[in-house]
Amino acid sequence: TTLSASLRCGFSAARADWIEQLVDLQVATGFGGPCAVATEIIASVLATGFYRKHVEELRRRLARARRDVGEKLQRIGIEPWLMPRGGFQLWCRLPDGCDSADVARAALADNIVLAPGNVFSTTQSASGFMRFNVAQCRDPKLMPALQRALGR
Repeated sequence: TTLSASLRCGFSAARADWIEQLVDLQVATGFGGPCAVATEIIASVLATGFYRKHVEELRRRLARARRDVGEKLQRIGIEPWLMPRGGFQLWCRLPDGCDSADVARAALADNIVLAPGNVFSTTQSASGFMRFNVAQCRDPKLMPALQRALGR
């Protein structure tokens, strides 16, 4: 969530004949229904324009992080497969001959948790790729651990 993980609020668009059952389900699973304080906070944030400004700043920071992390990865031989215009993940191609599961295991020895490509592949054909969360790539131990994992 971009506002707060603890502020839970939402809505459902449903057929009219489902609404009563959905309300019953919400009350049964929501521990008493929506919190009035959370609802007021969310309404205030949305009405003041704070949320829009907050999201715009997050987008700017993520764009910088994607660019910076992509450049750092390229310097050690890991190529972003494409540079997305949004989001916080980079899908990257490892140097020829590198298996992402081996790289992830080696990095784990440095207490760095990485996502090998086959975790995201139903056909198990992405062993030469890794997915990086750019927001988590600020750890100064990451690039040296990756270099060791790649044998460089």
